Amino acid sequence: MAPHADIQDEEDIVRLPAPEKPPMSTSPRLLIIGAGSRGNAYAKAIGESTNGICAAVVDPIVYKRQELGRKYIWGNEKPTDGQEFADWKGFVTWEETRRARAAAGDEVPEGIDGVFICVQDELHKAVVLGLAKLNLHVMCEKPLATTLDDCLAIYKALLPPDTSKAPERIFSVGHVLRYSPHNMLLRKLLLEDRVIGDILSINHTEPVGWWHFSHSYVRSVTHPYSILVSY
Repeated sequence: MAPHADIQDEEDIVRLPAPEKPPMSTSPRLLIIGAGSRGNAYAKAIGESTNGICAAVVDPIVYKRQELGRKYIWGNEKPTDGQEFADWKGFVTWEETRRARAAAGDEVPEGIDGVFICVQDELHKAVVLGLAKLNLHVMCEKPLATTLDDCLAIYKALLPPDTSKAPERIFSVGHVLRYSPHNMLLRKLLLEDRVIGDILSINHTEPVGWWHFSHSYVRSVTHPYSILVSY
C-alpha cells in the first residue's frame, strides 16, 4: 500500500486558495538553477514565448553555466554581478546581501522574481527549502522530490503564515503533460462533456520512447519512467 494511504484524518491537510495570476504587463526576472537540458529549455522558452527575462544562472560546472549565460543572459559581454553563481547557496547569500543593501539605501542590481529549479531529483528538497525564505515564485521540475517525507517538508515550508489566504507567490511543479493539448481535450471530453458517462476505472498506458528508458535506471524510483520500467 502506498505510504500516504493510511492517513486517517484529512483535517490535518491545509488546502490553500489559489493565488492570483501575476500581471502579464510586467517583465519578471527569472533565475535558472541547473544549466542542463531542462535549464536550457526553460531559458530558451523565457526569451521566445514569455515577457520574462532570463537574469541569472546557477550551476557548479563552469562550462555549462557560462554556455547558458552566453546564449540567454549576457551574450558576448562578461557576466555582471548577480548573473552567475556556482551553487544555489551562493545565490541566497548574494540576494540577502542585496536586499540588506537596498534597505540601507545603497544602489544595487535588480533582484530576482522567480526561479526555475532544474537540478537532480534528489536535490529538489534542499533547494526549495533553501529558497523558501526569499519568497520567490518557483517552478520545480518533476518529480517534486524522491520521498513522501521530502514532499511534505516542501509543502510545510511553503505554507503562508495565514493559511486562510492565498499565497503571495506561485509554486508549481513541471508536470507539463497536464497542459498538453491532447490531455486537456481528453479531460474536457471525460469530465466536462461526459461523452462516455460515469468513469468507473482508468488504465492509462503512456508509450514512452527508448530515449526515456535510457535514463530511467539512473533516476529515482519515484520518477514516472522508472515506475514504468519496474513493471
